[in-house]
Amino acid sequence: MEGKEFFVFAQKLVQIRTEPALRSAISRAYYAAYHCCIQLLRELGFQFSKDASAHDKVFAYLNNSAISEIQAAADNLTHLRRHRNSADYDLTSKEFQNHIDCQLDLARAQSIILQIEKYSQEPLRTQLRNGMREYEAKISFSPSSRQAP
Repeated sequence: MEGKEFFVFAQKLVQIRTEPALRSAISRAYYAAYHCCIQLLRELGFQFSKDASAHDKVFAYLNNSAISEIQAAADNLTHLRRHRNSADYDLTSKEFQNHIDCQLDLARAQSIILQIEKYSQEPLRTQLRNGMREYEAKISFSPSSRQAP
């Protein structure tokens, strides 16, 4: 299975236009985008756990890639994650009664997926990997790890 399959399902759910369907559509849209992102990052050689911490780590790598399009995708992913959390955990929220808002979130997810697909091809793939390696080198470096002269 591929993450994009969740997006196709989200598109079907939003057409139902009931609150449970819209909440589920937001959740599936987020996971479609998330899984596309993490799949590419893993293909580029970056390691992620299979627990909740991976969501923050994916954002951090995307946001620190030094590529404005990918940073925008990271921002959209964070927006979708907040909405997904609200859809799944805040059943008193009234923000999931309007299918237009849900469609906007699906557009965000689609934008992320398209950017990830674009950067999965050379030469952009190498540019993305290099930007993320630089970020990884920065966070791996610790002044206390240097040896005293």
